[in-house]
Amino acid sequence: MKIAIIDDLRTECELLSEYIHRYSADHQLDAEITLFESGSRFLECFTPQTYDLIFLDIYMDGLNGIETAEKIREKDSDCLLIFSTTSQFHAVKGFRVRAFDYLVKPYSYEVFEETMRYCDETLFKKSRYIEVKEGRTYVKIFLKDIVYTDYSNHYIYIHTKRRTVKCYMPFSDFSALLLPYPQFVNCYRNCIVNMDEVDILDEKDFVMLSGERVPINRGLRAEIRQRYANYEFDKLNRRL
Repeated sequence: MKIAIIDDLRTECELLSEYIHRYSADHQLDAEITLFESGSRFLECFTPQTYDLIFLDIYMDGLNGIETAEKIREKDSDCLLIFSTTSQFHAVKGFRVRAFDYLVKPYSYEVFEETMRYCDETLFKKSRYIEVKEGRTYVKIFLKDIVYTDYSNHYIYIHTKRRTVKCYMPFSDFSALLLPYPQFVNCYRNCIVNMDEVDILDEKDFVMLSGERVPINRGLRAEIRQRYANYEFDKLNRRL
């Protein structure tokens, strides 16, 4: 796991590093830690997909933690962001950059350990993938990259964040690859949506973060709406 710590207080960096090393030893985790004394220094070196987890102090000179997180999210939507702060005053702003958690100073190792366990579970989920045949080649598609899928003329169209993958296979066989995972829901005939990629659920459609709209079967709308609400609730309560 690649981890960045952004904090202008050396003592805080050292304490957090100590906790990470202790957690790594206790849970057989291979952690690589990089320290940054400011948000601007971090952004000078930052490239997308470099870090799995980033800890940010909110109250820093220059760019504060929220401003740094906003810059990170412009380039990387996948890494986990955890704010360390003396107050939860910025919780709403943190929600906008999809903060994974808050560590309110001073925090104990036990509190830190619980947060890290949830990080482990989330990152494991993000590492899962399916493998399908596109033409004559087998391709690996990470579940986190799938936005939605549909089916036409015996072909599955897998719409990912980067491109659309077309593969020839029965929908029943394909759906068996995705539907065991809680983030996927069959919202109308032969169409599956990744609820992690939903921006809003309106009266008739899922509106995806990509801006695309995926319709919901009229007869399933109440059931799908409840399923989505339950999924979001479970995410907030760290069950998924």
